Amino acid sequence: MATQIREELPSPSFMVKPQLLSLDEALALDMGRANRLYADHVNRHMLQIFGILGLDRMDVQAAEGTTLHLTDGRRVLDFSTGMGVVGLGHNHPRIIAAERTCHERRVIDCAKLSPSKLQAALAHNLAQILPDPLDTSFFTTSGAEANEAAMKLAERIQTPKGKHKFLCMRGAFHGKTHGALALTTATDVQQGFLLGVPREHVVYVPYGDIDAMRAAVAAEAMGNGGNSIIAAIIEPIRGTACEVPPPGYLAAFAQLCRENDILSIFDEVKVGTGRTGRFCAFMHENVVPDMVTLAKTLGGGKCAMGAMVTSRALFERAYGNRNDCNLHSSTFSGLGESCAVAIETLNTLYDDGLIDNAAEMGRYLEGRLEALKARYPRTLIDVRGRGLFRAIRLNFREDLVAKLIDVSNNPIFLTYQTVLIGAVARQLYDRHNVIVHFQPGARDILHFMPPFIVTRAEIDQLVDGLDEIFDRGIADSALRFVIENARRVLSRPFAKDR
Repeated sequence: MATQIREELPSPSFMVKPQLLSLDEALALDMGRANRLYADHVNRHMLQIFGILGLDRMDVQAAEGTTLHLTDGRRVLDFSTGMGVVGLGHNHPRIIAAERTCHERRVIDCAKLSPSKLQAALAHNLAQILPDPLDTSFFTTSGAEANEAAMKLAERIQTPKGKHKFLCMRGAFHGKTHGALALTTATDVQQGFLLGVPREHVVYVPYGDIDAMRAAVAAEAMGNGGNSIIAAIIEPIRGTACEVPPPGYLAAFAQLCRENDILSIFDEVKVGTGRTGRFCAFMHENVVPDMVTLAKTLGGGKCAMGAMVTSRALFERAYGNRNDCNLHSSTFSGLGESCAVAIETLNTLYDDGLIDNAAEMGRYLEGRLEALKARYPRTLIDVRGRGLFRAIRLNFREDLVAKLIDVSNNPIFLTYQTVLIGAVARQLYDRHNVIVHFQPGARDILHFMPPFIVTRAEIDQLVDGLDEIFDRGIADSALRFVIENARRVLSRPFAKDR
C-alpha cells in the first residue's frame, strides 16, 4: 500500500530543474536580452542611467590591462576601473596565474576550524608594508565592512569609558552598511534608513579644518575630564571631491586624537594600495593612525577583498581573550583564493614598480591637465588629486546652457550640472573611447582613476579628448547629449526661446 501511494504522488518540485541559463549561455547573451533580464531582475532604474550615458550598449567581449574590447570592435580605455578597484589593470596575468595555482592545487577556501596559512601570510605582508605598530589584520569582503570592523573595535575599547560618539568629516564616504552609513554624508544616502549609529551619536566637522575639529572635541567634554568621542575617521584624500587636505593636516589630526584619547581611523579604501604613489596616502606625511582600512585594489581586480589593520595592542584590548576573540567575524572573511590573490597583488605592486609608475604617471597626468586648465580657464577651474587619483572641477556656465536646454520635466537628471557632467562623460566614451566617472555628491567634478600600468599615450588619449570637447564648448556637448536622449530623458529637450 505504501509503495502504491508513493507511486501516485507527483514528483517533488525540487527534482525538476528550473529553466536556468548555463554559464556559456550567460556569456553569449546579446545586450538586448541581457538588458531585459537586468531590468526584470536586478535594477531597472540603474539600467536607465546606464542608457543615458550610452553604456547600456557597451558589450565587453574581453578586458585586458587598461582596455575594454567590445564586440563591435571598439577598444575603450578604462579610466574609471570600477572606481578604483582594478588598480593592476583588468585580468592581470599574475593574478590569473595565482587563481590558477589555487585551482590546480585544490587550495581550501573556507577554513573556519583551523588557522589559514594564506591569511597568516597576507597579514604578515601587510605588516611589512605598513608602519609600526600596524601589524594585525582582520579581512573583509568590502571597504564598508572594513570600516565596520574598525568602528566595532573602537567601540569595544572606548564604550566602557562612557564614550558614545564618532567624529567624521562632512562630505565623507565610508560605505552604505548600517554603521558606516551614519558616517557617510557625501551623498544623500541616509534618508529612509534606521542608521546603525544614530545621528545624535555622530559629530560632523569640515574636512581639512583642524581648528574646527579641535573645537568639536572641546565641545564634547564630559564631567570626568575626558570627552565623548570614541574614534575619528577620515579619508586621507576625500574621495567624492578628490580633495587633498592641507600639508600637515593628517599629522595634526592624529596628534589631536592621541591627546584626547580618541582612536584614529584612516579610510584608505579608495586611495590606498598604491594609487597615490605611496602604498597609503597617509604615507605622504609623517603620521600613523590607530587603524587603517583597505579594499578595492587589494583584491587584484578579481576578488572581493578588504582589510582592517591595527596594532596588536589595540586588538588585544578589544578581543584579547578566548571568550571574546571571535566577537567580530564574517562568513567570507579571508577566503583562501582571495588571500592568495591579495598576496600576489602586493608582490606585483613592488616587483613591477607599479606604485612608482602611479607616482610618475600621476605627475604626467597632472601636468597635462594643468596645461588644459591654462588653455580653458573659464571651463576648467581646478585640477585635484594625487598620483593616479585625479579630477577636474568644471565651470559649466549653467545660465548659458539653460537658454538652450530645458530640464524642468527631466525625471532623472534633476539639475543642469548632472546633464552637463553626463554630457562630457558620454562624449568621452562615444567620440574618444574613454570611460570616466562622476559622483552624485560632486556633479561638477570629473574623476580619472586609471590602472597603475597606464602609459603616457593612454593619458594623451584622455586629455586630447577633453581638449576637443572643451574646444567645441560644453553647450555643444550638452545639446548633443540631450538630443541623443530626447525620448528617454526629456519631454521638452529644446530651448525655452526656440
